[in-house]
Amino acid sequence: MSLRTVVEDDLLRLRRSPLGWGVALSVLAPTAGIAAIVVLFELVDVTGGPAAPFDNIVMTVGVLLSFLLPFVAMLGSYSAIVYERESGSVRFLLGLPNSRLDAYAGKYVSRTVLLVVSLLAGCAVLGVVGFGLLTDPNATGLLLFVLVTVLFALVFVGFGIAISSVANSLIGATAGIIGTYVVFRGGWMIAQFAGLYVLRGGEEVAARPYPDWYYFLGRVNPINAYLTVLVDVLDRGPNTLARQILLTAPAPEVNTVATGTPYAVLALVGWVVVVPLVGFLLFRRKDLL
Repeated sequence: MSLRTVVEDDLLRLRRSPLGWGVALSVLAPTAGIAAIVVLFELVDVTGGPAAPFDNIVMTVGVLLSFLLPFVAMLGSYSAIVYERESGSVRFLLGLPNSRLDAYAGKYVSRTVLLVVSLLAGCAVLGVVGFGLLTDPNATGLLLFVLVTVLFALVFVGFGIAISSVANSLIGATAGIIGTYVVFRGGWMIAQFAGLYVLRGGEEVAARPYPDWYYFLGRVNPINAYLTVLVDVLDRGPNTLARQILLTAPAPEVNTVATGTPYAVLALVGWVVVVPLVGFLLFRRKDLL
């Protein structure tokens, strides 16, 4: 019952806060917002040409989410616990009968609900517009897209809660989520090429094909893993938008387990499980007073 109380209280706080509405609108913008733009283009179309393919629009939404969702998910959860410490209300949060597990899990659940409900609402609008206006609608593809996007969102909710649980201040938590985003968006690729430089030497660093370890490392990055799954779910050939921005796009001759969808899904599931667990283990031992 105490877990439920934490969840309900936090959801009520989010409903009343600018942060909660900001997170919801940030998720709706690349989903329902893109659907609204599609409707507008169809209404003002004077060429009489065919509507855009459904998979193209969904892929575009997925690519936008690969940039926005990690930061938005962490932004929506980074203050969940550390704010309680700074405001002094952590004494009430951890008062009987609440345990640290109740507090940590309750915050995780409430921030997940905020993000997932917003995401599902946006994807529902996208689906209605897609099946009503776009060509070649794909119900299975949309369902898989929603499932993998929710999984992707959970990865970064976990990072936000974990950072919030170990940070000593809101400033420290803010630095933590910015640093996490930078690592996954660009630093990971730098680390891959640094490994190539060390193992191959400067002149051979860009020679194709890259070794298998390069892809095993690259697809552990949840952003890369998410795009890998999108490419397979909404495959439109070798020149898809997602393939062009995939940080570890393989050459045609590469054939390794690391470039497949099962490995990417396993990487996402691993992050979803491991990050909140490690965060809680650190939170359980932390002196909060």
